[in-house]
Amino acid sequence: MTNAHAQSAPADQAQAQAAAALPFNIPSQPLASAIRAFGRQSGMQITLSSAPTGSVNTSAVVGRLTPADALDRMLSGTGISAHISGDGGAATIGGGEIVNAIPQEDGVTQLAPIVIKGGRRASSGAGYRGTPDWVYDEPASVSVISREAIQSSPARNARDLLDTAAGVYANRSEGQNPGVTVNIRGLQDQNRVVTMIDGARQNFQRNGHGSTQRTYVETAFIREIDVEKSGTSGVGGAGALGGSVNFRTIEADDLIEDGRQWGGESNATVGTNEFQFDGASMAAVRLSDSFSVLGGISHKKIGAYDIGENGDIKLYDSSVHDGAAIFTGQDSYSYLLKAEAELTDDLDTSLTWLRNDSDFSQGSYNNDGDLDEDTQQVLNDTITSSLHWDPDSELIDLNARLWYNHTRNREKRYGSAINDDGFPVNYALGTLGFSIDNTSRFETSAGSLSLNYGVEAFFDRGKTETLEDYFLNGVDMTATYTGTTPSGDRDVYSAFTNATFEHDDWLMAQAGLRYDYYNLSGDASLYGLEVKTIDNRRCRLYFPDGVTCRIWTGTIDRVTVYPENVIPVDNSDGALLPSAMLAVKPVDWLQPFAKYSRSFRPPTIMETFLTGGHPGVNLVENAPNPDLVAEEGNTFELGVNATTDGLLSTDDSLRLKAVGFYREIENYIALGTVHRAETGRDYASYVNVDGTTRMKGIELEANYDAGKWYAGLSYTYLKTDFGTSYSYDGASYEIEPSIIFVPPRNKFTMDAGMRLFDDKLTIGGRATHVGGTSPNIGVLASNYVTEDYSLYDIYGSYAFNDTVKLRFAVNNVTDVAYVPALGTISLPGPGRTATASLNFKF
Repeated sequence: MTNAHAQSAPADQAQAQAAAALPFNIPSQPLASAIRAFGRQSGMQITLSSAPTGSVNTSAVVGRLTPADALDRMLSGTGISAHISGDGGAATIGGGEIVNAIPQEDGVTQLAPIVIKGGRRASSGAGYRGTPDWVYDEPASVSVISREAIQSSPARNARDLLDTAAGVYANRSEGQNPGVTVNIRGLQDQNRVVTMIDGARQNFQRNGHGSTQRTYVETAFIREIDVEKSGTSGVGGAGALGGSVNFRTIEADDLIEDGRQWGGESNATVGTNEFQFDGASMAAVRLSDSFSVLGGISHKKIGAYDIGENGDIKLYDSSVHDGAAIFTGQDSYSYLLKAEAELTDDLDTSLTWLRNDSDFSQGSYNNDGDLDEDTQQVLNDTITSSLHWDPDSELIDLNARLWYNHTRNREKRYGSAINDDGFPVNYALGTLGFSIDNTSRFETSAGSLSLNYGVEAFFDRGKTETLEDYFLNGVDMTATYTGTTPSGDRDVYSAFTNATFEHDDWLMAQAGLRYDYYNLSGDASLYGLEVKTIDNRRCRLYFPDGVTCRIWTGTIDRVTVYPENVIPVDNSDGALLPSAMLAVKPVDWLQPFAKYSRSFRPPTIMETFLTGGHPGVNLVENAPNPDLVAEEGNTFELGVNATTDGLLSTDDSLRLKAVGFYREIENYIALGTVHRAETGRDYASYVNVDGTTRMKGIELEANYDAGKWYAGLSYTYLKTDFGTSYSYDGASYEIEPSIIFVPPRNKFTMDAGMRLFDDKLTIGGRATHVGGTSPNIGVLASNYVTEDYSLYDIYGSYAFNDTVKLRFAVNNVTDVAYVPALGTISLPGPGRTATASLNFKF
């Protein structure tokens, strides 16, 4: 298991950010609102000497400038000084003509600092995991994995990067499949957690014995990973029950240094334990001051890893052969194209295409000792476009997005009843979506008020098909391959508004409301079973009457048929979803906050249209449910942010976020058994669970950075209580899912390191402990029992110069044998793995 952490000082990245030219559009206005606009557009943390009052107006700033030049131009003529920190990540603005100012030499004003929260452009920060500072100023349960952390920990799979985020688990129950399944606070699958790439939803699912939701993305082009752990009243919150994960891709400014028109980067990683190669090259060129293009290609080739040798775990000959976990490798290519343009000084746009093309296999050794292998090819295309309009008005800050994702899984299944060429099945889901939102800002005598409002919608179109019909003993069994990942349509619409009030930089209050509406439509299939008698005889000799047969030839056969019943689906519903948040700053370094959010998840295509049965075996196992109702959740959070600099020395920093939460879910959806009158048979079908499903926990992320050394930690405590019964036809029954995954109660990571030789060399270590879990819900629960385990990693990097850096790591140093949390007992985690990476910037 690989974890993601920052391994070297972020100064170079922050300085590059401060030196890079950015688009600014800040009209002349009062100092307070100008500073907020500068913080949003620069992504820097702003420290102001005092609350801005009086009649100080700033100068207008329009165009593409470095943050330093933009700040200098904004404050020109005001008599107010400004200073950008050495690492380029923060700016301190003096007081000038502010009330209660204390004049200093040369007219410079110096007062006790007050921190003004910046925007989300910053992608890296100090210390552990390189988390940017805005995370610790955000009164919400959010986590970020930075690009420095991503590059510093070569990962077999993108899901490995999530292992150290508090409250977040990567499900590995389908360990042979490179698709990423995210579990947040005990919720996963069926789009409960919205997974996105650049804001484009990745809604693809495929049924199996383990997790169903899968996102195919590689790490090469990821700028950062943003994790939101509760509901929101903004873009991306529609239909989300348990939060979201957004993989954000790199931008031209990440590659082009200030003063240059082009730039690029190449990375290559090799390692032991079948970490054969992971490499990428990317480049960007600024064709003019207002137009840039970016492109990249990556290739990853990973083999089946050896499991650890130390420890006592049960091994299964069906999936572990000669010490290797079979089919845990992949061969994938990724491609990125992006264009960014400033159409005018206040209007910019972007267009991005990201493709992931992965080949891998799934299977096991059968009882005869033969290897059954199903080959898989997945093509995931994501296209996103955005438009941002921020004219000379505090009433307009408009964003429009249009996106499309299409994931196609081509499978060839093999087995004793299938010909040597395999049986081809195509699983596909296309999702088209858009959003439009605007933010209007107002200054009042009591404080600043901002209103964010807009709409979003997305449309799922699922299609599973075979390239030929599958017959078994003369019976068409094709639906056994297409029915568990069925075809169908789902539309989701949402409108939202959110008001944020800020008073004197110590009080923030938010109130939001969204309305979600969905519609599922199409025709589902329900198969019955009938045994028909077919008379295949003919009369060979009649009696003299010529009517009565004396001697027959042929047979009377009994034939099993599966008549199809078409079930119309037209399921719609909607809900109002309020949210509220209150945050205070009793002192500059401390921000307690409380938040409430209500969330709503529509049934998916899979849950609604399910039919067929196990592939090639049974057509009358599953039934659709066109009457499912949406899951609804209430989440309550209490948290605190703590940020301080100069705690033990003049240049150290401490960052901390702690959140406690309690969540209730009504109408949770799981598998049960129903009786269908159309056929007179019992079937497995998705049903709404009775009662309340509850989750509660504590999450902590913290880091301390003293420049020459740093330390950080994350901790998760999680307790889940799923409902286990449902009502049907006037009676109560126990649910019968394959598995409901129960995450471990405890997960803890400690990371520390030091920087030597003028920060050229970084050496660090990491310890991770994960508690055991024993799921008790589901007929396959015993397959997912995991024990406590501890992993130890070491890592480091050496910067030869500004353009060449060597990174190295050894994961699972003690070569322990373990089954990862939310994994399957048949696929233990990888043993000791050493990697070396070389990064070139040009």
